[in-house]
Amino acid sequence: MKKFIAAPFGNYVKTKDTISVTGSWTVEKRTGRIKQVVKTLRYTKRGWVNKIGLRNPGLEFGLKNHNLNEVMSIAGINPNDWITFSEQIPKNYDLEINLSCPNIEFHETSGIENFEIKNKRWFIGKISPLTTYDELEFYIEKFKFKQIHACNTLPVEKGGLSGKELIPYTEKFIKHIKKHYPSVAIIAGGGVQTKKDIENYINLGADHISLGTICFNPLKLRKLL
Repeated sequence: MKKFIAAPFGNYVKTKDTISVTGSWTVEKRTGRIKQVVKTLRYTKRGWVNKIGLRNPGLEFGLKNHNLNEVMSIAGINPNDWITFSEQIPKNYDLEINLSCPNIEFHETSGIENFEIKNKRWFIGKISPLTTYDELEFYIEKFKFKQIHACNTLPVEKGGLSGKELIPYTEKFIKHIKKHYPSVAIIAGGGVQTKKDIENYINLGADHISLGTICFNPLKLRKLL
């Protein structure tokens, strides 16, 4: 079992016991990240909510700062983005394809299937809690993901919600993928705060664990690791 530090926390949290996922990077830089964090990042009774919307310095910055021990999370939002990604990202880089940011109106997917994956240990599809089983089948069969990361934040009125409310969605996907796609590894995330949470996902059939908002609390993260 591997433990991943989910993007964007993987940009900042680096430990010898985890794999950092950086990004999510878009082809062009998307400014205003700090402003969006200040305006929208809130802790509520339901969990953390944000509406940052993939604000990042862009692919060029991500490539310059990439470490081969990390995974790059990338997201296509415009036509031809995947052509640019496939041309500029070295073939041996491990990737997570973010298909599910709730603060983006449209995720471009045309062209993901053209990635060469034989030299990649990690070729991960990150899905939404609201991904349908038909969509999941399409992603796995067309894009040949080696791993599925279940799941991203839940769309709510003020952005994307993280925390315990994701657990039932993640549990549902673990059971479904384990039954119907046994060759696809499952990275389970959402609401992981204790070792018991990890054990629950592993006992259901998850292969790996993704840690996200627990990174807001370095002491709890250190204890968990």
